Amino acid sequence: MASAGLGRILIVDDEQSVRELLSEYFTEQGYSVENAGGGEEALALVQRSTPDLVLLDVRMPGIDGVETLRRIREIAPDVSVIMVTANEDVALARETLKLGALDYVAKPFDFVYLERAIMAGLAQGGGGGSVSAARASGDAFRSLALTVFQAVRGMSAASRASTGARLEEAVLSAACAASGGGADATALGRVDLLLSLAVELRDLTGAELSRVQGALERARQSLRSRR
Repeated sequence: MASAGLGRILIVDDEQSVRELLSEYFTEQGYSVENAGGGEEALALVQRSTPDLVLLDVRMPGIDGVETLRRIREIAPDVSVIMVTANEDVALARETLKLGALDYVAKPFDFVYLERAIMAGLAQGGGGGSVSAARASGDAFRSLALTVFQAVRGMSAASRASTGARLEEAVLSAACAASGGGADATALGRVDLLLSLAVELRDLTGAELSRVQGALERARQSLRSRR
């Protein structure tokens, strides 16, 4: 792969038109992109260059996406993987989450959601600073980002439009800052404010709310440990 830019993405799809579409889009956004037309080629590229994230089609001839995901987990367990599926395969895509996929996206693509998912995957997989406390902070913030994204997936469409999308943006900003050792209380403050609004509007409740609150507190503790 060339210069990493915002991150190194490997796109795996047997349809050339899909690979070209995604490659053009993410290259224009500033990502470094490489392509594979099938599972065998993808596994060879993962072993050779270890991308930051793999965008992996579920249904492909030969080694399908599910088996490719299993093998990626064996050879590169820290690489984030997002599955790409047709609408009729959503149930299968959900099963891949149990195998270690971070998320799944459906064709035709919602590029706003797709890029947020990519950013979340890169935030989760990105390294922290050289100091161990900075790495711990980065881990806590990436965990917070993943927890928020999972919670927002369960929101209604109205709630996602109201506070969910803003929560995702705020937590991604905080996680990206933490991955470089630059996160501070201000970054968490915006997440905290948006979370409080989501609670008041009942956009986020129950177990998902508890998980987000717990992840937020762990991120706060990681900041305090660095002082």
